Amino acid sequence: MHEQRLMVVIGALALASLVLQTYVDLRSDGPEATVLSVWWNMLRYYTILTNLVIAVVFLMRLQFTAHWAGAITLQILLVGIVYHVLLSATHVPDTMLGEVSNHGFHTLVPALVFVWWLVYAPKRGLGWDNALWWVIWPLIYAAYGIWRGSLDGKYPYYFLNLPKLGPVGLLREMSIVAAGFLIFGFILLGIARLYRPSSSSK
Repeated sequence: MHEQRLMVVIGALALASLVLQTYVDLRSDGPEATVLSVWWNMLRYYTILTNLVIAVVFLMRLQFTAHWAGAITLQILLVGIVYHVLLSATHVPDTMLGEVSNHGFHTLVPALVFVWWLVYAPKRGLGWDNALWWVIWPLIYAAYGIWRGSLDGKYPYYFLNLPKLGPVGLLREMSIVAAGFLIFGFILLGIARLYRPSSSSK
């Protein structure tokens, strides 16, 4: 029961952050902005896509396998870590509402998902090879982000800016990103081996 309540709280928080960010962007984009145009722009970002997935699956209170629980936890943890380490200095919301949604995406949801994973998520059967599979989604997103940038010149993140970085620079940046996901994936697997509450033994 506690797990179900926490999942609803996480899903609702992710959804509320998405709704709030939509409102903020509608106001900042001017009178010609529509919900469709705002969402088309928002969906270029890994942060938005990952929080959207979390809003849906946590509000539905889906039962995860150990692999998928670890996968979704790693993705949202890296949303928070990458933002606070690499992007927060140059990304400052213009309004208080934008600040609230920003911390929902990058701080509160990642922290609560990690707590959910640590306390409730199944961990039995995880192996080091799981970390390799968890890197696939970020690499698929990278291809999508580069494609989105090629349409209008607005690349969602500096490390996906192919025209600016060039092929070699892009390969370097993506190697760093993939290595980061692998490293944190291995850390998550290490935690899973050390911390297995009785509720996660299934």
